[in-house]
Amino acid sequence: MAALIGGVLVVAVLQNKDKEKKAAAAAAPGAAVQPAGESDAPSPFADRNNDPPTSRSGSKMGTENTAPEGLAETALWADSKVMADEGMKLVKEAVAARKKGDEDTYRTKGLEGYELLDQALMNTGDWLFELQQEHPNDSQVSRIGRHRERWGNAYKKVRKIK
Repeated sequence: MAALIGGVLVVAVLQNKDKEKKAAAAAAPGAAVQPAGESDAPSPFADRNNDPPTSRSGSKMGTENTAPEGLAETALWADSKVMADEGMKLVKEAVAARKKGDEDTYRTKGLEGYELLDQALMNTGDWLFELQQEHPNDSQVSRIGRHRERWGNAYKKVRKIK
C-alpha cells in the first residue's frame, strides 16, 4: 500500500516539473502562446456556436407581437376576467372553509365559484384557441393563456362538488 502511494506521489511530482518546463518555454521571448489544455489537433467542436444563449432561449413565452394591441381590454376578456376573479375568490374562501372543517360553506361558496369559473372558461375557450392559432408566438396571447390556466387550476379544486 505504501509503495502505491509513493508511486502516485512520484508521478505527480514528475507531471508538475513537466508543467513548469512548458510554462518557462512559453514565457521565453518570441515563443508562441498556446492556452492551457489546447493542442495543435483540430477541435471536434469547431463547428459549434459558442455564443452565450439569449435571455429568451428556451422560454415558453412568445417573443413576437403579431396580435393586435389591447387584447386584454376586449369586452369578452374583461367581462370574463371579472367573473373569473370573483370565482377564484370564492374558491379560495371555500378551500379555507374546508380546511377549518366547515363543509356547508365549502359547498355553497365552492358551487358559486365553480359556476363563475366555468362560465368564464367557456366564454374565452374558443376565442383563445383562435388567437393561439393565428398568433402562436405572441406575448399577449401567451399571457392571456397563462392567466386562463390559473382559472382552470382553481376550477379543478371545486369541480367535484357538483
